[in-house]
Amino acid sequence: MSDESAERLYVRTVRPPWREIISHRWSAARDWSLVLRDTEGAYFVLGHRGDPDDTGAHLPVPDEAAAPATGGSYTDVFRVDVTEHVDTRAIGLPTVYGTESVDLWVAWWVHDPVRVVRTRTVHGWHVVRTRLTAVLRDLAEAQTVAGNGLGAPEIMQHLGIPQRVEETGLSYRVFDVRLRETGEELLLGQQENEGVRYSWTTSRRGEYEFCLQALHAGPVSLAALWLLRHPDQVRQVLDWSVDHQDLLSPPRSDWQEELAVLLGTLTDQERKEISYILRDRISALGRQVPGMSN
Repeated sequence: MSDESAERLYVRTVRPPWREIISHRWSAARDWSLVLRDTEGAYFVLGHRGDPDDTGAHLPVPDEAAAPATGGSYTDVFRVDVTEHVDTRAIGLPTVYGTESVDLWVAWWVHDPVRVVRTRTVHGWHVVRTRLTAVLRDLAEAQTVAGNGLGAPEIMQHLGIPQRVEETGLSYRVFDVRLRETGEELLLGQQENEGVRYSWTTSRRGEYEFCLQALHAGPVSLAALWLLRHPDQVRQVLDWSVDHQDLLSPPRSDWQEELAVLLGTLTDQERKEISYILRDRISALGRQVPGMSN
């Protein structure tokens, strides 16, 4: 991986321009390109431009910079590093089990040597890292709005192909997502000072108790909770309620059945005492009770 303090994307050469042009043509080098500026401020480029995997099909560069001629009047000559670099970006992805710490392995390179020189982009990883961070935040927000999670598959789907940073002439792509252990990381899909969504930590005990009570309350409570989370699905909830009346309104028993169940739980002594009370009540109403003397 690159060290920004030691590596530069381009350097100004001290040899005469014609010697640099001949040297590059003879060497057939593909790890660096030559950018020249003439007395009128026009730029010329010699060497590879485009993506590392290109096989002869180079991308156009701004101003359609032409190849330099050995007899041109050039004031500045730059050697631009066009090799593929590899760096990592640590991020934290929210999961139901907590924050998953991963490293994004990022390949980046110069696809436009002229633009790199014109914008004075000396250290490329800083530019790529800044852009990657912004893109990841936008991607996490978009996934949240869509009601989806953000994980390694989504990152690879969106960032696994070359991404252009046109204003600086750089490109990058994420080619791997690997688990990591410790270190500073970018937290995605949540506020950096908040807990992980839907993770059962000590700070989420209240949510756990609420869900437990909703389950104990039965289908009515769960249907209401679903409607609260999805207010746009009123019709679906109503249709479900009509189709499942047996779950929402359990069958009622009459008072005789309830009384019989209650009497069945009493002891013999308790039943005898209740029979005496009933006998006295009936007698007080002037009714004849078998077994009672006048």
